[in-house]
Amino acid sequence: MPLLLTRSDLRPLAADDNALDGAINAVEASLLRSHAGDSGETIFAGLGLPNGDELASQFAACSTDGASLRIFPRKYEGTRRNARIGIQISGVTGEIESVISLDDLNDLRTSVPAAVGVRHLAPEGADTLAVLGSGAQARSHASTLARVMPHLKTVKVWSPTKKNREAFADEITQRLGVTATATDTGDAAVADADVITAAGRYTPGEPALPDPTVVRHGAVFVSMTAAGMNLMPLGARLAVPTAQRPELVAHGFSSGFLRQGPPQTPPDAVELAEVILGNVPARRSQSDTVVFELAAPYLWDLPILAWISDWATRNGIGSITDFSD
Repeated sequence: MPLLLTRSDLRPLAADDNALDGAINAVEASLLRSHAGDSGETIFAGLGLPNGDELASQFAACSTDGASLRIFPRKYEGTRRNARIGIQISGVTGEIESVISLDDLNDLRTSVPAAVGVRHLAPEGADTLAVLGSGAQARSHASTLARVMPHLKTVKVWSPTKKNREAFADEITQRLGVTATATDTGDAAVADADVITAAGRYTPGEPALPDPTVVRHGAVFVSMTAAGMNLMPLGARLAVPTAQRPELVAHGFSSGFLRQGPPQTPPDAVELAEVILGNVPARRSQSDTVVFELAAPYLWDLPILAWISDWATRNGIGSITDFSD
């Protein structure tokens, strides 16, 4: 019978940064399964709301991990309750296995795969992280990337609103126990940074940094919406999780996002899975800058929802329900 997990049930997990290691490992294992051929399929759909907000959904399925449905507000103003939900579906019986509140965990969908990339693509001894953004995505990225940067000492933050970036820097200092500072410009944030994440909400294809020359040689730039592609003419290497992506059966967010389909993987892109397996190096030399691009459909929801429900089961959290009773 399905396990029901509310936001209150999952607050302890959302607050436990140590638990993120399990999510990172689960997503890495899922990536390697996809790379080996279990790439599955996925469907995106979007619903435009009368006030201009947008509700989005992703259905994902593969033979090994079953299926999932994730519903989330992609574009919204103010508070949006009961709109971030994940559903696990058994690949054996087709039954609903869990219904999970993602109010505090939805952003792991980008931050955990980013951490898998940084774990294997960051320069050795990386100790400085630059975060471009100060919202929910940025918070999740800072906490998650810290788990794979054991030498982290400094976090530099930039976002357009001074009050927001300063408050975010104070929060990160307290949460991570490192020196976090807000900078007046994006250029100042990325200067000398070993790892950069464009965790803000940028228009697809819009560069996060108008001047890419400020990125130091040898850094890794985490890009979620092609925000780091202007580094490529400077000689940066493009890395993607794997070329064995799920088949995109249907897609169409009402705002136009994904309407044109995801970008094709260039033939010369480095596949992170091949780096993990030890088949190719992340860099040809220490001076190579790497752009890790996440703007494509993958099956991250499946391992993340499984990690959440496994944690709840181990800790006796949640309630059992029967929708067919």
